[in-house]
Formats: sequence, structure tokens, C-alpha cells
Amino acid sequence: MEKFNASYIGLRDDLIRHIKGTNLTILDVGCATGTNGNFLLDKEIASKVVGVEFDDIMAEKAKLKYDSVYVGDLNSIDFLKKITAKNHTFDYIIFGDILEHLVNPLETLKHFKKLLNSEGRIIISVPNIAHLELFIQVYIKGTWPKNERGIFDKTHLSWFTKKDIEKTVNQSGLKILLYERKLRGRDANQKFNFFTKILKLINKDWVTFQHIIVCKHGK
Repeated sequence: MEKFNASYIGLRDDLIRHIKGTNLTILDVGCATGTNGNFLLDKEIASKVVGVEFDDIMAEKAKLKYDSVYVGDLNSIDFLKKITAKNHTFDYIIFGDILEHLVNPLETLKHFKKLLNSEGRIIISVPNIAHLELFIQVYIKGTWPKNERGIFDKTHLSWFTKKDIEKTVNQSGLKILLYERKLRGRDANQKFNFFTKILKLINKDWVTFQHIIVCKHGK
């Protein structure tokens, strides 16, 4: 059995809980093995799920239940055009920790916005580079780690503070309906999480591990 990075294949209930309705059409960008789409189909929240995935082995697993899966690199403009050229739209588009892996997240959002129904929603999550872990690693330890997961995932090509992701969404022509913080202390030292409650009173950005945004077409 293939061994996948656990950070990429788990159920993102923090994102899919924002999906409202039944018999929906969903585009799952960075679908991995299809965990989120399979859940939505099994619960009959979605009647159609289409995926986009970079890893062809993961994509094969997602294809078992998804209507279709586009396999390729979102950093390729030709691949983006291949997806957006199709004559279909979606009620929801999910970007679960995808934009930080892209060279040009803004252009990618602009392309995918074309696939959103007039009253549809795009759900986005990205890591927060303003987390206290940045201060600890860069200013105390003097290094920029290259990790397998998390804020310093070695495959990240873009980084976001709260202002940065809000600016990117707004510049793409989308309107933010909801912003949530996913709070977390330090993965490397769980005892440090005791101070999370104190630190969030001083500056919530320091203990915001991820930004979650729900948006729609701007007016």
C-alpha cells in the first residue's frame, strides 16, 4: 500500500462544514486521494465531485468515486486553461492548503473563479506565516526549516499573513464572506501550547496556524 503524507489525505472537516445544501457540484482542488469528496458523496451533500491533483498515484485513488480528476501542475498555465476551458460550473470550489504551493496564487484564483456558479462559494485555507514559529525559527534559531508538513513545508512557494490572503482574494474579484482563524501553538513542543491562551490575548496572529476564508463572486 502506498504511503502518503498524512497531512494531505485527512478529512478537512474544518472546511467542508462550510458547505451547505444537498445535491451539490463540488470542485476539489488538490483532492489527494479523495477523502473530502468521498465524504460529501456518501452523505449526499454532493452529487458530483471533480478533482484536481498533482500526484498521479493519489489521483488514481480519487478517481474511484469522483466523476473525474484532472492530473497536472497548477503552476502550468496550459493546465489551468485545460480545466477552465470545460463548459461546467460548480456550487463550491475547495482550496484546502493549495495556494501556498503555487508560484502565482492570484492568477490561479482568477482562472478558477470562472468555474464558480453565480451564487457559488470558494473555500480556502492557507498556513499563516506570521505564526510565532517564524520568530522562533528565523530570529532565534537563525534558520528557515524545510519540513515535510506545516508552516515550513519544503514545497511551499508562496506565504500568507492574514492581510496577504485577504488581499489576494479581493484582487481576484472575489468577496470575503467569512474569515476564521485556526489556532495552534507549537507542533514541536506541545507543552508550549499552554501559553496559547495567553498569547492570543496579546496578538492572535502569533497563534493562528491557518487562515480559513469563504468567499463568493464580488459585486
